[in-house]
Amino acid sequence: TQDKLKDKTPEFLLDRIIALNDQPAFLLYDPPGGDKDSRKVVLTQKDVRQIQLAKGAIRTGINLILKKAGVTPDDLEEILLAGAFGNYIKKSSAQRIGLLPNIPQERIRFIGNAASTGAKMALLSISVRQDADRIRHVTEHIELAALPEFMNEFTNTMTFP
Repeated sequence: TQDKLKDKTPEFLLDRIIALNDQPAFLLYDPPGGDKDSRKVVLTQKDVRQIQLAKGAIRTGINLILKKAGVTPDDLEEILLAGAFGNYIKKSSAQRIGLLPNIPQERIRFIGNAASTGAKMALLSISVRQDADRIRHVTEHIELAALPEFMNEFTNTMTFP
């Protein structure tokens, strides 16, 4: 594996390229002691592909919804990231790989378990339920995968900048 990559890979990275099931993998963490039961953390081509697919799907959704609304990322007051997703990603990393638009990071907020919080609020407040009902009537469902530009946008957003 290292022989094939030697010409294109900086020397300091070569020691981290290992063979895993006859495929190259990048060693992120090798536990001290190195006994047979220790678990190495590696990044494989399959892992990179899964990141590309997830990133492409999310960014395609963002781009197509913005286009449908006739706005640009600069027009957004804020981006709210809900659920566990926000617990495991840095804003700067999400922007660096093209997952999120390049807007000031102060306008990106992690809001935790929004579904649970919203459900509790709706159970406890008539006005929140009324707001939800009002929003329901002005919300449009968009089947993104059915849009003619979906596949082209998805293909373009899978790549890393």
